[in-house]
Amino acid sequence: MGVTRRAPWWLTWVLAGGLVAIYIGERILATLAPGRLLFSGLGVLAVVGATAWRAISWRTADEEARRVETLLLLSYAGCVVALIGYVASSETGLRWLDFLFADEAARDRFRTIVLVLWTILLAASLLSALGAQLALGAHRHARSGATGVESLRVRETAAAGLTVALAGSFLLVLGWVVSQRDRSLDLSYFRTASPGEATTGMVSSLDEPLDVLLFFPEVNPVKDEVLGYFRALANATGRVRLEEYDRLASPSVAEEHHVTEDGTIVLTRGDQSQQLVVGAELDSARIRLRSLDREVQTILYPLLRERRTVYFTTGHGELNDPESAGPLGGRGLGGVTLFQQLLGYLNYDIRELGLTNGLSVDVPSDAAMVVVLGPQRRFLEGEMAALDRYLARGGSLLLALDPESEFDTSGLEQRLGVRYVPVPLADDRQYVRRRGDLSDRRLIVTDRFSSHEAVTAVSHAGMGAGILLVGPGYLEPVEGSDASPLFLVRSLPSTFADLDRNYQFDKDEVRDAYNLAAAVEADIGNGTGASAEGEPEQQMRALVFASSAMFSDAVLSSLGLNAALAAEAVKWLGGEEAFTGVTESEEDVPIVHTKAEDVGWFYATILGAPGLVLVLGLTGVFRHRRRRSRS
Repeated sequence: MGVTRRAPWWLTWVLAGGLVAIYIGERILATLAPGRLLFSGLGVLAVVGATAWRAISWRTADEEARRVETLLLLSYAGCVVALIGYVASSETGLRWLDFLFADEAARDRFRTIVLVLWTILLAASLLSALGAQLALGAHRHARSGATGVESLRVRETAAAGLTVALAGSFLLVLGWVVSQRDRSLDLSYFRTASPGEATTGMVSSLDEPLDVLLFFPEVNPVKDEVLGYFRALANATGRVRLEEYDRLASPSVAEEHHVTEDGTIVLTRGDQSQQLVVGAELDSARIRLRSLDREVQTILYPLLRERRTVYFTTGHGELNDPESAGPLGGRGLGGVTLFQQLLGYLNYDIRELGLTNGLSVDVPSDAAMVVVLGPQRRFLEGEMAALDRYLARGGSLLLALDPESEFDTSGLEQRLGVRYVPVPLADDRQYVRRRGDLSDRRLIVTDRFSSHEAVTAVSHAGMGAGILLVGPGYLEPVEGSDASPLFLVRSLPSTFADLDRNYQFDKDEVRDAYNLAAAVEADIGNGTGASAEGEPEQQMRALVFASSAMFSDAVLSSLGLNAALAAEAVKWLGGEEAFTGVTESEEDVPIVHTKAEDVGWFYATILGAPGLVLVLGLTGVFRHRRRRSRS
């Protein structure tokens, strides 16, 4: 028996088109408010309107036509309920509904559950409706002849669509459960790090050979890895003498060097020695072997020179002293613990220097370096004068600033030859996606480096490797200054100075390669500085960065190249540019994509790959039909 229907045959396609419009508005045009409102609004109207039309058609249908209309109406209603679930799981929906949660974990759990439910409901409803629509469409001409279609065939096609949807939903849920019950087996690529440029430079600078004593069992796989590293270092420098010992077979040597376990490396220079324990079991030693080059550098520094002191200014809302920021604080970047650990690894002691520690009087004479990281408040006149005098007598200064700061660089501009422009930079083409909104455009990336010693490692990082700067301003030279700053890092040409701070590129704003870091070097024997008689000649050195957040834990823990830049900066300021260069590591490096790369991978995955399979399938079908027609 055939059925007739009163709703037009294309109504389901209107429903599907509405859902596509909502997807475009919410995902592709999410950061463009007018576009999002237009597409999402039209999509919702299409879905709700199609459902209402289907309900009217259902009320006027009878017998088998009513069964088909019931099926379609339930499918349409499922899509509407799924959209309600989408709104309920969004940030906007949660604000509207004003739900209260015990903590963030409960809130995330609620969003995840609702997200899974509405996704499954939408897939089941839409595929069922499309399946029924295909069955109806196949017999549209027959229905025009008042013969109708069989309701059983419509229901079976809809059931097939529902089966596909449930199967996909099962895989979705299974994937989520597997991710929550994460179990991993380390089958990753393993390789011991090789000696890098920095380590080679450090060993080559020694005025006497470096003795390396390896305490391992006679036959041991970790020993073979370590031997390969130090033999390569010996061949590159000619200043390494290798000795191998079995701790149990040579107890007197082990006791002399205080070795108590197998897998110990001892470096000795004169009467000084340092130890590194990597272990004798390969499974447990893999992690340390991957970063062996960095580990060796850590114990080499104490053999090269005495420990130095670096002073961090405090009391002005610096990154290292967020409590003093008051209402200006709350940048949420996690402090500078990693940067301070890096200084410790480079053999520096860290001390604070503020108003109560004498900054307004003078910088202590034992200061090898002064670090000013993101001050939010102005320095007193006496504090700026102390920094200026410190530079004049050959000090080293690392100055990193933020555009939102009240800090005024005018007291140091003539000394440094650099002026900080507190206008935030933004980039709407190349930036790192974090929150998914317009503010991400302040997370700019760049791979434009000079060949200066302070950026040796990052400039050799290769194509596609860049650093991240969070909301930087920019630098410009000061006319009339005796200093000659060298600009080390520039932004990509697509970057613009966001004058009205709206994250959008406007007509009066300019795209350019802005200066993001500058190095200043001056012989204190020339100009205003003067060294005391008998003291070794020194040089004033300063590095000025247009962003302080690049030294924060949040950035250094995520991007190895930012950490490398920080290390190179400290080495250059400390007069150890001979130790700059690449530190080899075989550790896994987190992959960070820009917005453009994320979009490319997303569409290549969900559209490109299925589209390729579809084209290949259609090509095969057409070729098969052509052969059949010829035969």
